[in-house]
Amino acid sequence: MKLLIVQLIKSLPTLMKFQHILVLVIDVNNNTFLGKYQIYVFIIVGLIGMCDGGETQAISIVFPILEKEWGVSDSQKSLLGSLIYIGYFVGSLFSGIFADKYGRRSSLILSSGVMFVCAIIGAFMPNFISYMIFRIFLVTCVGFIIPVSFSMLAENTPLKSRGIVLVTIGFFYTAGELTVCLLTYIFMPNLVSGNWRAVLCWASAPALLTFLISNFLLLESPRYHLIKGNVTEASQVIQKIFQLNNKKPVLIPINTYQNISQELIKQEKEEQGLQEDLKDKSFFASYLIQFRKLLKNQFIKITLVVWYQWFVNTFVYAGVTFLLPLTLQKLNPDEPQDDDIEDIKVITLSCLGEIPVIFVAMIIVNIRIFGRKNSLFLSYFGVGLVGLLIAIIANGGYFFASMIFFLKMFISFSFTVSYQFVSELYPTYMRASGLGFASSVGRLGSIIMPWIVVYINDIGTFLSYGIFGIISMVAAIATLLLPFDTYQRELDKVVTKS
Repeated sequence: MKLLIVQLIKSLPTLMKFQHILVLVIDVNNNTFLGKYQIYVFIIVGLIGMCDGGETQAISIVFPILEKEWGVSDSQKSLLGSLIYIGYFVGSLFSGIFADKYGRRSSLILSSGVMFVCAIIGAFMPNFISYMIFRIFLVTCVGFIIPVSFSMLAENTPLKSRGIVLVTIGFFYTAGELTVCLLTYIFMPNLVSGNWRAVLCWASAPALLTFLISNFLLLESPRYHLIKGNVTEASQVIQKIFQLNNKKPVLIPINTYQNISQELIKQEKEEQGLQEDLKDKSFFASYLIQFRKLLKNQFIKITLVVWYQWFVNTFVYAGVTFLLPLTLQKLNPDEPQDDDIEDIKVITLSCLGEIPVIFVAMIIVNIRIFGRKNSLFLSYFGVGLVGLLIAIIANGGYFFASMIFFLKMFISFSFTVSYQFVSELYPTYMRASGLGFASSVGRLGSIIMPWIVVYINDIGTFLSYGIFGIISMVAAIATLLLPFDTYQRELDKVVTKS
């Protein structure tokens, strides 16, 4: 979910224009923080966030028991780990195309239904290959559904409540991770024995709830109808939202909706690349033009540092989640006792490290002495220091558990600050491409991560954490090379002020 939030950042300008027009004309929720219908949408997106965090945690947490029961090799672990992140990427690629053609509601219903079916069938597969196939289908659906859900949330959330809603929604990812930890505690006495199939089945419950709520309570996005020119359908949806929120319906002339529709269609065309140098260009040619812009003299230092930062973010974050159960298994090679739940507690503790991050980040980045740049430096330095301490000193026990807590906390902090910082670094005409390329480089880190950490884990139990520490220290130094901070600087002027 962390990388896919970029999809929302890139679409915010158009969404804000849409909500501004809509609120001015029909006063949707102008006197309430969130209406009943918006709460339905919020719950749906929250459940999808739980699916994302839960499935990521479940895949890594069952590796030790699959290795014992099916003799899963290191290369098979690495292959599944890479294919999972490729699945996320492929799903997100097709998400926008499908949702723009068939609508947000149908996209959410279809993908959540397929997610649930794949989760249940995959949990009862008799061998690793069939299990892997269904898990890949599952995470592809997760990658597909997240951008759609965030678009749905942004298109239906009042402007004045969007900030806190977007902050709060991030906690559902951690809630999904913690839910899987709880299920593991209930069904598995340790990481190498117990009913892992039950864990996977119950972990799919948010997908089922998403499917049911979307079927019975979710309406199509009025913005989708307007962007398609379906003004009658848009007006009907708006009236239903009024009724669900117990508000008196407002009679709006159909030509008002037509004017809004025309304005949104115009904005959409502008955001699809009507820059002069991209007109009449093929997709590949436009891609190359944007790529070259990012590497021009005034942007090359920013771009290279940002790409490396995002590579480190995903490599370390995904690496810790993927590697931790394997590390705990190596630390306890003997046959565990029936009540040996210490490993599960350590994994749970690592998830808890993410909870305070968003609120802390919101405060620190707006303090002058820290800002965005220094906050990022401190977060990478923290990851580097903790990773190196684990590699040099750790031998298991409470020290290792506490260090994992701080490692997850610092890397989550760097992720959170990176979203805001990168969205402010580039001028408006390059912001979408800047975020898009950074996201792609970040995905590369998660895709190659399993092959590296599984191999290094065989050489030394804590060596991978040392690698996390080294590359994070380099990221901290690279952050200092950025020519400016964006704290209290106007957008589109930060480059000229450097």
